[in-house]
Amino acid sequence: MEDRNIVKQGAIAGAAFILLMIATFFVPIISLVTVFLLPIPLIVFGSRFGLKPVAILFLIISLISILILSIYSLPIVFVMGLGGLAIGAAIYSKKDAYETWAQGTFSFAIGMAVVYAITQFMFDVNWVHELNTLIEESLESTVAFAEQVGTPISQEEYEALQQSLSELTYLIPTGMVLIGLALAFISQWLSYKFINRADGERLKFPPFKDFKLPTSIIWIFLLGIILTWIYTDPAETMYLAAANLYALPGLLLVIQGLSFVFFFTHYKSWSKAIPIFTVILFVLFPFLLIYPLRILGIIDLGFRLRERLNGSK
Repeated sequence: MEDRNIVKQGAIAGAAFILLMIATFFVPIISLVTVFLLPIPLIVFGSRFGLKPVAILFLIISLISILILSIYSLPIVFVMGLGGLAIGAAIYSKKDAYETWAQGTFSFAIGMAVVYAITQFMFDVNWVHELNTLIEESLESTVAFAEQVGTPISQEEYEALQQSLSELTYLIPTGMVLIGLALAFISQWLSYKFINRADGERLKFPPFKDFKLPTSIIWIFLLGIILTWIYTDPAETMYLAAANLYALPGLLLVIQGLSFVFFFTHYKSWSKAIPIFTVILFVLFPFLLIYPLRILGIIDLGFRLRERLNGSK
């Protein structure tokens, strides 16, 4: 009876995934929405039956997608399916929300890295060149717009902006992790809503004020800083590693700093508008707050500020 239920639920989840894939491929208007919904059928199925059944379903879905939508659908199926599989299995194993998020982020990022490597070395797709082309086109559009509004960009400003944006090509690994972070959060949050309603569960993310990274992230960030001092030539392989070891932990520490703002506001019983305004200000003017928030995140983790404040009550 249980096996029949697994087959039935698997057929429903598989059909939902395939329909979302078809919508993603053939209905461009809604593809930006459906692409975030793709992992949900696998997450829900995995949360009910565990890793082995959802892994089998993942393989079946991959084969069906190739037959219906061609092999070009495989990268999306692989990335979204791998992330959905990981999150679903984590929920089934009763892992907490942040552990589940981390597992999903890692799986999405690994999926993108595998697709990147295969397309780069087997299909000769040069992603760095494609990104540089996109940057050049964006710069040209920016220059044209600036001239139209009467604030032309000088040659020196153009070159400085071009140099800054070209550094993005060295941060592709960091970009993959950040995209994985966003994909995992959105699909996990939506899945929680569905599972709670369909299965009567009470899954949710803890308040953001309770978000906390492992202290080891500080040492990884410091290692990244040291390596950026040592390897300054972009032609060196270690420069790529140094840039990403500096950028990714640095951004995670910014999130830790934002979390502490939420915690301290709650601790002091201040208005909830303060942390919300801080987030909005950070989104609008990231370079204004990125360093103060990063320092705040380091102090919070390194000096155990929350434990000290809670202990002083």
